[in-house]
Amino acid sequence: MSRELPRRYDTPNLLNEKAKIISELENRIIILYFSICILLLVLFLYYKSEKKNKKIAQELLQSVFHKVDAQITKEEFKDELPDIAHFKNTESKIIRLTSEDIAQNILKELNSFETKELFLEKGITLNNVAKKVKTNTRYLSEIINIYKGKNFATYLNDLRIDYAINRLATDRKFRSYKIPYIAEELGYNNEQAFALAFKKRTGTTLSFYLKEIETHQIKK
Repeated sequence: MSRELPRRYDTPNLLNEKAKIISELENRIIILYFSICILLLVLFLYYKSEKKNKKIAQELLQSVFHKVDAQITKEEFKDELPDIAHFKNTESKIIRLTSEDIAQNILKELNSFETKELFLEKGITLNNVAKKVKTNTRYLSEIINIYKGKNFATYLNDLRIDYAINRLATDRKFRSYKIPYIAEELGYNNEQAFALAFKKRTGTTLSFYLKEIETHQIKK
């Protein structure tokens, strides 16, 4: 009798303990399953991003090497001098300009600015460029907005990144430099600013583009 009483009282406790253990195991399984799902999702998104970046990098590189020669390649990356007549529909926008002759002169000066690669100068501003193209900041800003379809900051960054896309692919010595030095050569204050501008312009990262160039060199 004395031996049976502890057993009777112990049985409910054991059942409770068993239920707790089962519940804990079930919770752990749920957490594990959820963690695996999250991990798979992260891996999928990472793979998708890697694939997208690689494709863009390949297309950028192909756009460089499919040109007839280096000079044509450099000019292809630059905006062509637009014809004033092409913008007759935007006449209401340029009414503020003194005349179409002024617009044409500024565009010619901008073309010279691009050809001479003056956009690589560090610390260049709208005011600096206005002086170089012999106009004021208001006219210059209007011309860039209307004929280039972008603001000054974007215009400057696009010129620098397009230059980088071409030179990194065609100049092995330039490509061998450290990123901070390359960034400085392109007119940027630091490599972070360069990397962000590259990503914004191309849609892929600088590291992917450089990796694709090296892959291309190995295959040659």
